[in-house]
Amino acid sequence: MRSTPRHHRARLVGSLATLALLVLAACSEPSAVVTRGSASTLPASMTPDTTAPDTTAPDMTAPDTTAPDTTTPDTTGSATTGSATTGSVTTAAAGTYEVARVVGQVVDDARAGRVISYQVYAPIGVAGDVPVVLVSHGGFGNPRGHLAGEHLGATFASGGFVAIHLAHDVSAAGSRQVDDRPADVTFLLDQLAAGRIAMPPSFAGRPDLDRVGHTGHSYGAYTSHAVGGASYTGSPGVASPFRDDRIDAIAPISPQGPDQFGTFLRSADDTSWTTVTIPAYDLVGEAEISTNATGTVQQPGWRLAPFDHYPGTSDTFRSIIAGQDHSDMWTSGAPDVQAFIAGEILDFMRVYVAGDPTVDPCTIGVGELTSTSATLERGAATTGSRVSGCA
Repeated sequence: MRSTPRHHRARLVGSLATLALLVLAACSEPSAVVTRGSASTLPASMTPDTTAPDTTAPDMTAPDTTAPDTTTPDTTGSATTGSATTGSVTTAAAGTYEVARVVGQVVDDARAGRVISYQVYAPIGVAGDVPVVLVSHGGFGNPRGHLAGEHLGATFASGGFVAIHLAHDVSAAGSRQVDDRPADVTFLLDQLAAGRIAMPPSFAGRPDLDRVGHTGHSYGAYTSHAVGGASYTGSPGVASPFRDDRIDAIAPISPQGPDQFGTFLRSADDTSWTTVTIPAYDLVGEAEISTNATGTVQQPGWRLAPFDHYPGTSDTFRSIIAGQDHSDMWTSGAPDVQAFIAGEILDFMRVYVAGDPTVDPCTIGVGELTSTSATLERGAATTGSRVSGCA
C-alpha cells in the first residue's frame, strides 16, 4: 500500500549540504599516475556543475563536441586497491569520509572498440568490502559525461561507497543509445569484477560486487530502469534483456513516462515498470512532471508513471521537489537541492544496497531544504517491507 504524501517544509541549512562541502575541501589525493588514470584532488567547494543542461531532443542533449578524455584506453592489468582487509564496510552519513578520485577508460572490443570513460570517487583510508553506486549522466551521448554531476559521486563516497560515474559516448552507426547505455553498465561491472577499474591509491578497500546500486538523470534514469529490469520489449510483462542481476536498487532522477525510449503503458498492469522488482527511488522536479526535456511530450503526470506502476515486490519511494525543472534536477538546481538529491539517494542506497542497519528507512526522502520544499510518497512492499510502519 502507499502512504499519504507528506509535505516537508524548508528548514535551516542542514548538515547534509555542509558535510558535502567539507568532503570536497578535505580531499588531498596526490596527482600520481595509477593503472587507468591520474588521481587528483576534488574542488575546494561543491559548486554546481557547468555542463549544459538537456536542451535538444526528448530527454537528450546534443553530443558533446569537446575533445574526449585522452587517457590511453586499457583493459588489462589489475586495479590499485591498496591493502584491503576482510569484512564489509558499514556506511555512514554524508561527509564522514574524505574523498579521492581517479579517471580512466576501458574498451569493449565486442562493440567495435567502444570506449567507456569513468571517474571513481572513493573514501580515503577505508578498507574492507565497500558497496558501489554507478552514476549515468543524461543526454544523447557524451564522451566526457563521467566528469559531470560530481555532487553525487562526492556525496556517495563521503558516506562510504565507491561511486563510479560512466561516460556514455555517442553510439556508433548501427547501434542505439537505448542498447549501448545498459550494455556500458554491464561491461563496466564485468571490468570491475576483473580488477580492471582503477581505484585511487589512498583507497584501501575492495569494491563489493554483491552490493551495487545505480542512479542516473534523464537518459541516465532510463539506464537505471533498464538495468533494474524495466521492460522495453513492447511485450507486456516480459523483462527487458538489459536487466543486470548485480544491481540491487535504483534511483532514477527525472524518469521517463510512456512512449519514450521504448517505454509503454497500456493498462494498470501492463507497463514497462511492472517488471522492476527491486527497490526504487524516483526523484522528480515539480515543473517537469508533465513534459519531457524539450516539451515534445505533454501528458499530465507523465514522469509519475514509473512509481505508480511498480509491482509492489520491493519498497519504493518518490520525491517531488517543488519548482524544479529538468536541468535543476541534475546540476543547475540550488545547492540545497543538489545536496538533498545526493543525500537522500545516499540514505536509500545505505539501506537497500549496503544493508546498513543504522539507517532508519523512514527517514529516506525527508532531508532538509531551504530554497524550496518536497513531498514524499512511499510504496511498501507486500511482504518484508521496511517502511510499512512509517508515519
